[in-house]
Amino acid sequence: MAILRTGPFLIPNFTLGARPINIVIVTLSNLTNRILNVRAMIKQSSTATVPVISPVSFSPLLPETDISLPPKSVSSLAVPLSVTKPTESDSPQPNSPRVLSVIVSGDIRKSGDLALVTVTGGSSSDGYSLDISEPTLFFRHSDFVEVHHYHPFPFYHPLDPNNDENNK
Repeated sequence: MAILRTGPFLIPNFTLGARPINIVIVTLSNLTNRILNVRAMIKQSSTATVPVISPVSFSPLLPETDISLPPKSVSSLAVPLSVTKPTESDSPQPNSPRVLSVIVSGDIRKSGDLALVTVTGGSSSDGYSLDISEPTLFFRHSDFVEVHHYHPFPFYHPLDPNNDENNK
């Protein structure tokens, strides 16, 4: 069993076509001749309206979801995002989910010989398909990194002096 994840990535407010970004789609495919079981999760964090150096915690946007993929099949998870309403300064509201990280585990490998995963996002009018995709929100299977020692919390800031090994 492997764990693959994207790094944290920023969700822009609008697509290149000026439509609000309101959906992220995780697609899992099984090109093998056997049933594969995968667990997917999306974590979210909010960005602030001012530059912040202190750590910000992640919370589940999509809780751990088990997916059974029959042989030679594809499955998609459409995850709605709350739309950030622009203020007078066109900056995001403090509590809108603007930073995401996608994590998958189970019958999946970085080599791609089991389940394959991709992530895309953009604007949707029906809540499960893309009308306009945002190119900066496309992650291929090869863009995921393998997690060797998964420690989901607490996150720490690498420049925090309390985390300096020399201060022990």
